[in-house]
Amino acid sequence: MRSTVPVLFCLAASAVVPTGGGAQEALPLISVEVDLGAYGLAGPSEVRRGRVSVAYAPEGIRLGMYYLREGSIPPRVTYPDPPPMPVSSTLDRVETRQTALWVWNTEELIRDLAEREVFLDFLEARGITRAFLYLAAAEGTSPSAGYIPFSSEEIGPLVAEMRARGTLAYALDGDRDYVLPQNHAGVYRTVERLVEHNRAVPEEQRFHGVRYDIEPYLAQGFQGPSRSLLLDGYVELIAGVSRIARVGGLAVAVDIPFWFDAPDEETGVYMEAVYQGRRARVLEHLMSLVDDIAIMDYRTIAEGADGALAHALHELEMGEAMGVDVFVGVETTRLVDEDLHTFFGPIREGLPPHGDLRWVVLEEGQDSRTRVWVVDSEEALLELRERTVGARFLRHWPAGRPIRVAADKQSFHNLGRERMERVTDTIVRHLIGAPAFAGLAFHDYRGLRELLSRK
Repeated sequence: MRSTVPVLFCLAASAVVPTGGGAQEALPLISVEVDLGAYGLAGPSEVRRGRVSVAYAPEGIRLGMYYLREGSIPPRVTYPDPPPMPVSSTLDRVETRQTALWVWNTEELIRDLAEREVFLDFLEARGITRAFLYLAAAEGTSPSAGYIPFSSEEIGPLVAEMRARGTLAYALDGDRDYVLPQNHAGVYRTVERLVEHNRAVPEEQRFHGVRYDIEPYLAQGFQGPSRSLLLDGYVELIAGVSRIARVGGLAVAVDIPFWFDAPDEETGVYMEAVYQGRRARVLEHLMSLVDDIAIMDYRTIAEGADGALAHALHELEMGEAMGVDVFVGVETTRLVDEDLHTFFGPIREGLPPHGDLRWVVLEEGQDSRTRVWVVDSEEALLELRERTVGARFLRHWPAGRPIRVAADKQSFHNLGRERMERVTDTIVRHLIGAPAFAGLAFHDYRGLRELLSRK
């Protein structure tokens, strides 16, 4: 997807309505409330175009807002396909490849000894050498503004048992709002506690590194005037984490999407940030601050312009040049199909004239809230008329032909073990000779365990 630039991010808001239907059936009336200020808009009358997501989750259909814009739609930016990744001839480097795993259910592993033993057996059986272990708060405490009050007494023994099975642990945390300045101090405090932990406990209980999975593109305002500030804050935060962690001998790592090095699909501008007075691409700044990255390279094919190999190529080249190890991420958890609708065109006041098409409707209600609706049936349109009685502002657009984002394109969850192993074997066969290739990283423990358990 590098050639068309990512669209799978920035759900500024979402709403869920229950449904028993699938993607091919008429939608129930769905809506989501949005903050126009996050998109740099003073009011609903300024909206000229946008993009919404209709996601078909088992618990109900979700409506998400990707962006709203004023002004006409710009020419679409196109990019050449990346060059093919050659097959490596250096197959004797297998022993240098690690296999990594994201682990989010740390609290369960700390408190349930039977589940912990299953987990440890799994690590050993699968040859997992690196685990990205979510840093769970101590019993009776809660995280606050970036600070995770973990207990060395609780988590240290788990880290030691993992090490005994051949697995080194990274302390994993992350939240989109960590990029905000008010949360930096809490994040730094967490890293300082990790340094203290490693100094106070026996060697076998020490973390190998600290890892942040932050996803700043999900923060409110990223699709509006706050993007530069959010990216600047992200790089500044990782720089601070790096300074503190290195004093304590901790490796520093981040998780990024594969499209982080791609230009914006509308403007063609790369994501950049200013750090220490220097403007550069965000990925370049990050590579200068960390020891390794994991690419969320979530594709279920290896080859081709939209395959995992092509999407990892630039990060591997940059990693080699900058001395940074690169894990290639593989998704195994359950995802859902999405339809992306981009709407634009002439202004149409009021409600849609009929429900034979799918429409996007923008409403400003009596209480000044701004709400986006999607409607595609006469029944839903009738309900919308009743709900918007007295609305001060209504405008509609045809939803446009959807772009389908299929779950099976991103995750092996529904495709099974044989398909996953065939594709990941191809990835390793191509990349094993690449100096920066650290190995595969599977997301996540629960998803991989479930997938492998199915016949």
